Amino acid sequence: MIFGVVPAGGKSSRMGRPKLSLPFQGRTVLECVLDALRLGGCDEILVVLGKQAADLEPLARTANAHVCLLNEDTADMRATVEVGLSWLEQRFRPSLHDAWLLAPADHPTLDAAIVETLRRSYLAQVEKSIVVPIFEGKRGHPTLFSWKHVQGVRSHTVGEGLNTYLRQHEAATLELLVQNLTILVDLDTPDDYARLLK
Repeated sequence: MIFGVVPAGGKSSRMGRPKLSLPFQGRTVLECVLDALRLGGCDEILVVLGKQAADLEPLARTANAHVCLLNEDTADMRATVEVGLSWLEQRFRPSLHDAWLLAPADHPTLDAAIVETLRRSYLAQVEKSIVVPIFEGKRGHPTLFSWKHVQGVRSHTVGEGLNTYLRQHEAATLELLVQNLTILVDLDTPDDYARLLK
């Protein structure tokens, strides 16, 4: 199985208002991400919501996603992801043959075709246990991990993010060249949102 993990524990402080409920292409930002994951082939999807975004729970459930509500604020996205991975372990008991796809909730242009390409590329080979898309030399989102990396993420140096984890596992990483700028597009500020609407 492939589990989609959507960390949504941020406070949208740079946006100045809750960004995941902003409208984009006839849906909310969060719905765009969840639709792309489902259409791209994720078997189960989990949204990890912070307290300030708890009102998005009905929206996520309507989109056929599971919801994990954080009991307290997390230090960073990695900590939010770890809570989500523990939630999935308790409910689904994934095996080392399963995988998880990290898809930040503030990427409304996430393309289902990219998700599907990552999934197919991962399943078509056995040498690499991480698959990350790359556009013009830059890595983007989402990133696909074998479940065996869950323990590695947990034991990764405290205070360091998943980017440093990936750098330490270059030999296990398949860089997948894509012709799609959207893997680099996230939504942090009002200017970002204005550009997306154009």
